Amino acid sequence: MKRFSTVLLLLLAASVLFAASMISEPAATVNLIRNSVITVEDLNAEVERYRSAGMTDVTVQDVLQTMINDEVFIQGAERDGISINDRQIDSLYRQVFNNAVQQAAAAGQTVTEDQFQAEVIRQFGSLENYRESLKNQQILNMYLMQERGEELQNVQEPTESDIQNFFRQNQQTFFQPEAVKLSHIYKVKTGNADEDAAKKAELESVSEEISSGAITFEKAVQLYSEDDGSRSNGGEIGWLTINNTVARQGWGDAFCDEVMQMDAGDVSGVLESNTGYHIVKVAVHTPGKLLAINDPVSPQDQTTVHDYIYQILLTRNSQIAASQALESLLAELRGEARINILYKGN
Repeated sequence: MKRFSTVLLLLLAASVLFAASMISEPAATVNLIRNSVITVEDLNAEVERYRSAGMTDVTVQDVLQTMINDEVFIQGAERDGISINDRQIDSLYRQVFNNAVQQAAAAGQTVTEDQFQAEVIRQFGSLENYRESLKNQQILNMYLMQERGEELQNVQEPTESDIQNFFRQNQQTFFQPEAVKLSHIYKVKTGNADEDAAKKAELESVSEEISSGAITFEKAVQLYSEDDGSRSNGGEIGWLTINNTVARQGWGDAFCDEVMQMDAGDVSGVLESNTGYHIVKVAVHTPGKLLAINDPVSPQDQTTVHDYIYQILLTRNSQIAASQALESLLAELRGEARINILYKGN
């Protein structure tokens, strides 16, 4: 019985070792300055990451070729003097995190560092993998600029004909929604029913004083508004468009609809939003309209439709130039490297 158990254990151990060797067998080798092995295990993990991100139509061979390209670039960059240290990676990480925080804030949401890290781990498996990805992307950018900088800087500018054609083809998309430019006197809700009632009552009294001419709206802003950011600017908080979903999520539809019904020069009574109580003054009310090519893209921006299209086309040309430079450098490096693809799957 003991002998049978020992034999069984040996067989089980052998099967585990065999399975481990199968999963870690090489899928490809890349040698430009050194021999690097891409294992089947690495390949499977990368395929899973692609599919978790929703790219289910990517084949295993597509992923393998991308991994080979990455390795060729990394070795080429190292050979040609490109490097990046941990401090630079830390800076890149903070930059991406801060961008995520700002984008969330623009949508009326918040992102903590713990939430950001959880999403990173979900997508990349670990923070270390993500940092490695940041490092490799930065090395690629630096290497491409070093080797193909002239091509990247000499981007073809859009012609006037290009701009006019783009406008004619996309004219219906250049629509300026109805908008108001507003200022407010603001009291923030505390969540305490008595305190909030007192704040609302105070603003109702202020509203009566403004209506009677006892005090100007601008003076009332200085004396009573709790919005520190706008108090020194007469309560001005900018433009509200009728289709601003972020504002509607923050303030609520009822408040936004009431403001959009006001005419230029109107001062409201006390309006309640999700976040507080307001007395609103509308300085400008513009109707929705299709834009001409020389119109500003928005009331608060002097950039014209013409300028905006120019930037779109210039960005597109820059992306094409970068793609061509990348393909050129990649072809050169792959021609110099010894690449052996061992994986035979689809």
